[in-house]
Parts: sequence; structure tokens; C-alpha cells
Amino acid sequence: MRIPRVSRRLLLGYLVLHLFAAGIFVLVLTQLVRNQMLRDARSQMRAMTTMLAEHIRELDGGMDSAGLPKHVELIGKKTQMRFTLIAADGVVIADSDTGTRDIGLHGTREEVLAASRDGVGFSQRHSNTLNKSMMYLARKYTSTQTDQTDRSESQSDGAAEELEGGFVRVAFPTASIDESVEAVQSYVWTFAIILGAFTAIAMMFLASRFLRPLALFSDTARKIGEGVYEGMPKIHHQEDEWGELAEAFQQMQSELRRRESRLVENSQRLEAVLSSMIEGVLALKPNGEVMLANGAACRMLSIEREKLQGRMLDEVVRIPELWQAVQKSQRDRTFSKAEFKTIGDSSRTLKVRVSMLADEEKPGVAVVLHDVTELRQLETMRQDFVANVSHELKTPLASIKAYAETLRMGALHDENKNVQFLEQIEFQADTLNQQIQDLLQLARVESGEKTFSISDIDVNLICETLHRQFLDAALGRHLELHLQLDQPSPMARCDVEAIETVVKNLVINAIHYTPEGGRVSISTKAEGRWVVVSVADTGIGIAKEQQARVFERFYRVDKARSRDMGGTGLGLAIVKHLTQAFGGSVTLDSQLGKGSKFHVRLPRSRNVDAV
Repeated sequence: MRIPRVSRRLLLGYLVLHLFAAGIFVLVLTQLVRNQMLRDARSQMRAMTTMLAEHIRELDGGMDSAGLPKHVELIGKKTQMRFTLIAADGVVIADSDTGTRDIGLHGTREEVLAASRDGVGFSQRHSNTLNKSMMYLARKYTSTQTDQTDRSESQSDGAAEELEGGFVRVAFPTASIDESVEAVQSYVWTFAIILGAFTAIAMMFLASRFLRPLALFSDTARKIGEGVYEGMPKIHHQEDEWGELAEAFQQMQSELRRRESRLVENSQRLEAVLSSMIEGVLALKPNGEVMLANGAACRMLSIEREKLQGRMLDEVVRIPELWQAVQKSQRDRTFSKAEFKTIGDSSRTLKVRVSMLADEEKPGVAVVLHDVTELRQLETMRQDFVANVSHELKTPLASIKAYAETLRMGALHDENKNVQFLEQIEFQADTLNQQIQDLLQLARVESGEKTFSISDIDVNLICETLHRQFLDAALGRHLELHLQLDQPSPMARCDVEAIETVVKNLVINAIHYTPEGGRVSISTKAEGRWVVVSVADTGIGIAKEQQARVFERFYRVDKARSRDMGGTGLGLAIVKHLTQAFGGSVTLDSQLGKGSKFHVRLPRSRNVDAV
């Protein structure tokens, strides 16, 4: 079973405290036992010396000096103690362990000196004789023994003279006390270990039950940290602090779930708003680190969001004008703006507005990017349009004025020239009128003012009509006008007049730009949801670098040739805008010197199943 970390810490703390307390208890107890045993031993030694001294006094009258050592040895064997009789001059008279051999004088021993002074002396030291630690207690005694003469005299005198006797010393080995103390220590340590083990097991059992809710709290907190609120463990309420904590924890869990839901909702709402904005939005920290970037900003700057957020702006976006605007706003703490072009294949013109973020002690920066590429292109186109219109209208007017002045100055009466000049005036007037009509038509289509009558149109029928209409013009230029129609006849969903204008303009361009002996073809084909009308020629072709501009107003591949033929430069622009008005498109395939092929895609009628 895996022991929880908290329980292990509690167990370790308990064991340390238990061992520390047991150590102190053993130390104190053994010291008390030792002291008590020493006191008991001293009391016993006192009693034994007193008894032996009295006994010797009683034996003084009936035991000679030769029998005394045996008597002391006998007492020592019975009491398991060492007894020593020492004369007043320090000579050992008897010793229960060693007799009197090589003992030496004992009059200078500590306990003997103390006994001679106080009557009783005690010491504890290492015995050189026995080579062990011993306790010694010596007691002074006196003797009443006299010789026969003196006794008879004393008896006759009726008094006895008390003479000095010597010292009775008893020795007790401290090793026995040490052994007893060690035995007590062993018993106490054994008991402490058994008690500690039992208590530790009991404590672990109680701790596991008491700390069981803690594991639930830990699992719950871990799941909350991972953002998981479903399938969480049940925390049963108890009538104690755990119950209060469980109730508070569940309230916190509910509040966190509610707040996280609100944060997610707000974040999704903010993300939806930022994602739907056409403006690019950047939020920067005071140090220039990107905190937030919406999709429009990433597209405008041509960089992935993961590479932008969390990075320094000047490190990932190498646009000096943008960084300078940010620095100016931070330095002046005010609004700043700039306009610049991005770097890359798809260069865009961006207008940036930089302002400080409010309600912050160290405010960051909000950057709003506007893509003004199309606006600038429209401004350029407007300027070009005004210039082109002025030029295109000025040219026929200048011709008309010149021919009129020539006629006024005398050519009117010149029968060889006047008719020719009048025809030129008429031609230039027709050209000017056609330009004005094309401009008006193009303006109505672009502005959405022109209304169309949408219906299902037989494209083959329109192409056959235009083929007949332009057949004589093609033959007059020695061109072959070929017609190839798909069967069954494809039906397109568009306006009859508009589709006639589209195909007509393409056929006119093809005839004008195809040299004599060439070929112009008109074809139709149904492709899935589309009807494709193609007009191809074997004319001069269009260079690749010019193909992207052929649908612009007044753009001519060969300007001199176009003017000589009365072209207005608006035909292909009208084709493009009329086709797009029906949800279609027009594309070009061309090679210089080999001819061109225009493909007009129109939505197919819904009454016909797509192939």
C-alpha cells in the first residue's frame, strides 16, 4: 500500500520525537537506577563493615592472628564481597580475595584516610590489585585485647584499658551495577521500540482514515487545475473541520466553473469580434511584446499568429514605419498614425493607428491596421480615368476642330477635299459618341444602377445571330469566321442584351486584331454548372506582362491600331463587369504572335442538371 507523503512526514516526525523522548527517558531512568543501586550498595557496605567490626571485637579475645584471615575469607565467600582488615599502621592483616600476598600498605588509601579521620570513609576507583573498578568503604574499629599479664593486672585492678585496633574495609565491584544498568537499558529500549512500532502502526491507521478526505481534495484540486469539472469525486460532509472545508471547496469549485464559463464565453465573444473585423488589431505590452493579434492583422502582415503572439514586434515584423509609430505613441503617450507598404510578393498598403491602452499603470499599445490597398488603387484608377477620359475625348474633338477650321479657311470649296474632311468629322463624332455610350454603360454596370432581365438564354442562338451579323465584316477583311456550337444547346441564366454585348465586343476585338488570312472562331460548351462561350483568333496576341491589364479602362495593347479602327478602349472592361454581374468570369489565354482566346463563364440554367 502506498503511504501518502503527509502520513510519511507525520510518521517520520513521530519516530524522531519518540526516539528522542525514549533516549531521554532511558538516560534519566538508568541514571536514577544507577544512583539507587549505588546508594543500596553503600548502605549494604556500611552494614557489612559495622557487622564485621563488631564481630571482630567479639573475636578479639578468642582468635589469634593466624585464624583471622581465614575467618575474613569465609565471610567474603558468604557475602560475595571483598573484605580487608587493615592495621592501624596500614599493614593488611587479612583480605578475603588475595590473603596478604603482595598487597602492600593500605594506610594511604583514600577511604582509609577518611575513616581514620571521620570513622567511616568511602571512595570509588580502579583497583590495581584486582584490575577492575571498585567501590570501597572503610570503617575504623578499636580492640580491647591485652596480654595475660596486663589482663591479670587489669582483673586485679578491676579495669581494662582500651587499645587502638585498625580498619575494616569492604569492596564492591561496580561492574555488577553496570551490568544491571545495561540490562535495564536493554529492557527499556526494547519496550520503547515495541511501543513505538505499535504506536506507529496505530497512528498510520488513524492517519489514513483521518487524511482520506485530503486525497479527495488533492484529486479534486488537480482536476480543477486541468479544467475538468465532470466526473469529480464526491466529498461527503462531516461534522468537523473537514466538513467545513469540503463545503467551502465545493462552493469554490462551483464558483470557478461559473467564472471559467464566463471567461470562456467572453474570450469566444472577443475572438469572434476580432476574427470578424476587417481591421487588423494588435495589443502590445510596454516592452513591445505582442499580447494579442487577430487574424486580419496576421494576414495583412503575412505572418502566422503562433509566430507573432508572445514575440517582440520589431523582431518578427521588419517594417520600420510601424515600429516608429509605436515608439512615438509610447514616447508622447498620445495617438500616432502612419502609412506603409508591406514587403513581399503580395505587397499591401496599410494605414496604422496607434494609441495607448487605458487604465494601466504601465500602459501598453493598441495598434489598428487598415488595408487601404484597394482604396489607393481606386484613387490611382480615378486619377488615371480622369486623365484617360480627358485624353480620349480630347483626341476626336481636336480632329473635329481641325477639320472644321480647315473647311472654314477655304477647303469647303475644294471639291476634292471637302467631302473627305466631312467624312472624317463624321467618323470622329461617331467615335466620340461611342466612347460616351460605352462610358455610360460601364458606369451603370459598376454602380449597380443598370437593371437586368434575368432568364434562361439559349447561348447557341445568340452566337448564331452574331455570327451572321459579323460574317460580312470578317470576309471583308479576308478572315474566316468559324462557329462551333455544343449540342444540345446550353442554356445560361443571364440577360439577353448583356450577353450579346459581351460576345459582340469579343468578336469585334478579334476581327480588329487579326491580320488578313487569319481565323476567328466562336464556340460554346456546357461544363458542369457553367456555360462557357469562347472567342479565339489567330491575331497578334498579347504579351504575358500585359494580360493582367487588358480588362482595365482605356488600356490598349496597340494604341495606334485601336484608334485607327475607332476603338474606345472600354470594350474588354465592359465584358469583365457584365460577366461578373451575373456571377460569371472571363479569362484569357494568349501567346504573342499566335493569337488570343477569351473564355466567358456564365451560370448554367437551374432547370438543367449539371453534368
